[in-house]
Amino acid sequence: MIEQSTAHGSAGLLALAFTLSACIGNLGGGGGDGSSPGDDTGGSSSSGGTGSMGPGEALACDANVVDPGPSPMRLLSREQYLNTVRDLAGDVPGLEAALGSANEASAFGLLQPDVTQVELEHFQAAADAIAAAIVGDPTALGEVAPCEGGAEPRECARQLVVTFGARAYRAPITDAADIERHLQLFSAGAETSYEHGIELLLRGMLQSPRFLYRVEIGTSEKVGDRAVKLSPYEVAARLSYTLWGTLPDARLNEAIADGSLTSKEGVAAQLGWMLEDERGKKLVNRFLGSWTHLNAVTGVVKDENAFPEWQSRSFRESLRGQADAFFEHVLRNEGGKLSALFTSTTVFYNKDLGGYYGVTGDDSFQALERTDGTASGLLTLPALLAVQAKPAESSPIYRGKFVREALLCQQLPAPPANIPKPPEVDPSSSTRERLSQHEVDPGCVACHQLMDPIGFGFESYDALGRYRELDGGRPVDASGRVIATRDMNGEFVGVAELGAMLSGSAEVEECVARQWFRFAIARFEQDMDGCSMKSLLETFRAAGQDLNALPRAVVATDAFLYRRVIDTHTQEMP
Repeated sequence: MIEQSTAHGSAGLLALAFTLSACIGNLGGGGGDGSSPGDDTGGSSSSGGTGSMGPGEALACDANVVDPGPSPMRLLSREQYLNTVRDLAGDVPGLEAALGSANEASAFGLLQPDVTQVELEHFQAAADAIAAAIVGDPTALGEVAPCEGGAEPRECARQLVVTFGARAYRAPITDAADIERHLQLFSAGAETSYEHGIELLLRGMLQSPRFLYRVEIGTSEKVGDRAVKLSPYEVAARLSYTLWGTLPDARLNEAIADGSLTSKEGVAAQLGWMLEDERGKKLVNRFLGSWTHLNAVTGVVKDENAFPEWQSRSFRESLRGQADAFFEHVLRNEGGKLSALFTSTTVFYNKDLGGYYGVTGDDSFQALERTDGTASGLLTLPALLAVQAKPAESSPIYRGKFVREALLCQQLPAPPANIPKPPEVDPSSSTRERLSQHEVDPGCVACHQLMDPIGFGFESYDALGRYRELDGGRPVDASGRVIATRDMNGEFVGVAELGAMLSGSAEVEECVARQWFRFAIARFEQDMDGCSMKSLLETFRAAGQDLNALPRAVVATDAFLYRRVIDTHTQEMP
């Protein structure tokens, strides 16, 4: 069964009701940040929202009510699918090609789209490839479907359904009729051979919704009128897919068996060793890369005449590796502090990126301190600046929109249909000059005064994130202004000053908590999530804004520990 949920948009910003009425949308309410840069008004944002609230308004928490909010059935992401198959069956030749390109559903709260016919065909091709690889390798077949000499083949197939199925479906298969339905596939294929019967059975299991989706029903144990406990199997799957992006391992299965996952304290205890696992150590780093859109950098297109180095995949991968090295530095060497994320003067370079800083590097990343004001943590990462730019020029619009939506959790609406064509690039004029029309055109000013003045502060960095002092032959003007926030309105010059403003903002602190919730829970926060958000934020704040505290903060929330009672708002899964 699958719960159906609808996210809601937010209301506007009263203080700017007249000047911003055409642009507010759910500004301050916290929509998604998952969109890539769009057109000159910043592109369209994904649907979903957080209920009706303005800047500075917190979600209400009634401590007497336990409400975990919606628990939609989640389709495995491409990465989760590949990790799961690897842990079930080892490396499968040709699997990535059969699976097709990525379609990352539910990232940062985005509403999960329907599975298309093309995607269904990819899942079928992938299942075929996995099943063929297993039955074509006697060793793999013996591990997945052991069948001793003289054993009845159908009993061997039954054992596969029970053992392999429990891992693939992340829950035991105990119903006799359910097992029999699976065995009908085996019987149909076994008319040809035992191996073909196993292959057909595996194909069916690996295309089942129970494999492709993370299915949760919950238990009959209520923790209030609106919530029930999850089964230990469901808790284990939540932990393993949130922390590792794959199915539970043997140790986590032991915790299921010994009852360690039946209490909040037990779940917290499991979290500790899971974070020490190599996969767990990468969790917050993975969050930071997704939150800041850096996963898109290798696919970004740049003008090959203006930026020939960009055409090298090694160069683009170095930019992503540099970002990972910086995140690792903040998390391990700067106490995971949110302020360091925005203000750190440490940069990393290798042989591809030494030119950014006037040094020569080798194959490994090395740290370098930049105390000249040109480095300000995340904000001056070349990968981020390149993603938030156009193919041949910088983009104050993209960069301002990024700060507004990703760092302040204020969602801007989609651009109007009648936006004028952007001005042609004139080599003798600066980007700032070309965007001056936004300040006087009444059809532009409402939205663009929220983005452009912030983005202008990034103008010391070109479309590849390289520092510059001239643009269009003129000295760069990196002065900027922030409006329509709760606690960081004001003027600034350059990214370093903007970073200091962001690092001291309670609105940014709360946005980080929201973004983590969306990443870990895979949906937007909504009105009923007030207590979960309050608990998460308080833990983060008590830890001194240490980003490393976010995993422990979220697993203690109602949204993670429980699910809603299945009622009239649900429908049977086909």
